[in-house]
Amino acid sequence: MDFTNNIFIVMMGIFFVIYFTLFESKWKEKWGFTSRDRARFVAVSSILFYMTWYPPAVLLLFYHALLGKYGGRLLSKQKSIKILWFVLILALLPLLFFKYYDFFITWLHWNTQSTNVVLPLGLSFYTFSMIGYYVDIYQKRVKFHDDFLDILLFIAFWPHLAAGPILRAKNIFTNVVKEERLTEKVVTLALILIAAGLVKKLLIADNIGAYVNWNISYGIEDMSILDAWATMLGFSAQIYADFSGYSDMAIGFALLMGFKLPANFNYPYRATSLTDFWHRWHISLSTWFRDYLYFPLGGSKKGPMRTYINIMIVFILSGIWHGAGIGFAIWGAIHGFVLVLEKASEKFYYKVSKHLRWGITMLIVVLAWSFFRLEYHQALVIIEKMFGFHNSLVMNQASPYYQFVIFFMLLFLVLEHIYRFYTVSNKGELLANTSRKSMLLLGLLIGLALIFSGDPLPFIYFDF
Repeated sequence: MDFTNNIFIVMMGIFFVIYFTLFESKWKEKWGFTSRDRARFVAVSSILFYMTWYPPAVLLLFYHALLGKYGGRLLSKQKSIKILWFVLILALLPLLFFKYYDFFITWLHWNTQSTNVVLPLGLSFYTFSMIGYYVDIYQKRVKFHDDFLDILLFIAFWPHLAAGPILRAKNIFTNVVKEERLTEKVVTLALILIAAGLVKKLLIADNIGAYVNWNISYGIEDMSILDAWATMLGFSAQIYADFSGYSDMAIGFALLMGFKLPANFNYPYRATSLTDFWHRWHISLSTWFRDYLYFPLGGSKKGPMRTYINIMIVFILSGIWHGAGIGFAIWGAIHGFVLVLEKASEKFYYKVSKHLRWGITMLIVVLAWSFFRLEYHQALVIIEKMFGFHNSLVMNQASPYYQFVIFFMLLFLVLEHIYRFYTVSNKGELLANTSRKSMLLLGLLIGLALIFSGDPLPFIYFDF
């Protein structure tokens, strides 16, 4: 589901030609097509899209769909915590095997051969979607859906499947029977989201990502201060532009099919606290952990100390969700620890200047990304380089590292954050920014993206 891949672009073109012909034209009434027919067409198409990646992996989609049908039926008939745990364990087994098996046998020093299997595309995302679905059925927040293709659509919905956002059953099943009408406002928003996503991916992520990868490949030990800062600031821009670019396009494509998904990013590098950052970054994941882990642990209702422990548990597990490695756990722990400090000192911390808090927030975020991108020991080295320990300020003339080109490319990210192409309401709904300045800038950046697109790089979150 690489939206910028030429083959996939052709497939999407064919899909939308057929889709609009059948469901958004006079043929819809002539042949009597309903919203449910539309949903089934999207479900089958999603399976075909997924098969272009690796056909046998479709078996996992069918496994989860069958579990959703029969496990969901059990939960709807009997509110039993034992049944809920049984279904949740069955849902988690494929994820635990494909994503963490090799890590555990290495960590436990078992004399067992490594599987060396490829992580199925989107497994983490649709597993979490299904877990949320089971919990929602158990708590009577959504009704059980017995239709196999409806459940398959929820799991395999092609715009989100490879890298999110994490879906909620309420969003998808509501639009199965009552589609979002394709008004001028909706189409405008969809096209702006798709255009903004292309700019982020082609112009920012792929260009900066190539230079970041180059710098890291030459080794971190010989970096100057500016080399180290350029590399980590570059990665901070790359992962945002890459992931939010995918999310923007996914939400835009979904809108064109009558499915309304909530925002997944809200310009996180404008955040003036880490709490604010997590209200803006990967919103579908942060709200998932809030609703299905933080609240069940007690949230903030059992006293300050329990609240702080709950926050740490949530963010360490959030780190581990991204990958089986100490670096991911440290990344999550850093965020959790700072969030605890912010909550403990909120009476006076939020009286500090917003500009200073923004600087502190960005410093923490950038430093934490080093553990996300690099091996544990490499992250410690690059942080040491960033603060100038045993290091020079500038590179020598023969240095293989790129710094100035990365700093220049960061300007595109700054412009994107200043002239926001969309806004997010308090309810999480996306609203198009159709101001003249925003549209002119988006048009200019689209042109630059098509002319100066970087070397195609895989979407980062395809690995998660």
